[in-house]
Amino acid sequence: MAKPVALSLKKRTKKRTARFPRWQAHQFKRVVDSWRAPRGIDGRFRRKFKGTGPHVNIGYGTDARVKHVLPNGFKKFRVFNANDVDLLLMHNFKYAAEIAGNVSSLNREAILERAAQLCVRVINGNSKKIEKEEAE
Repeated sequence: MAKPVALSLKKRTKKRTARFPRWQAHQFKRVVDSWRAPRGIDGRFRRKFKGTGPHVNIGYGTDARVKHVLPNGFKKFRVFNANDVDLLLMHNFKYAAEIAGNVSSLNREAILERAAQLCVRVINGNSKKIEKEEAE
């Protein structure tokens, strides 16, 4: 069977790519640049006065229809054993299986075999493959 292709989706666009710096992080070495919410009782940044810079808010969020979507158009679903692949039977055009990192190579083969039967896309199917040695 052919591998499933993701349904056509809306193009993912970012509303803002620049980071939100912490207020006054450029003035003091002790103030780390990563975002922290302002909490001062009189602080003009918390009160959103003019000229204080952008604030983090929900309007910068990603569209829910394209959130967590991989570049190939699928969403990830982590799989630990062959039975977990059965959950993707009716959702194989929306979700792709991702084999968890702690799964043995023997169980990986079983997962890949079951995914091929159900026509489920596996993202990391080539990882931890063991080359079978031929006896001479």
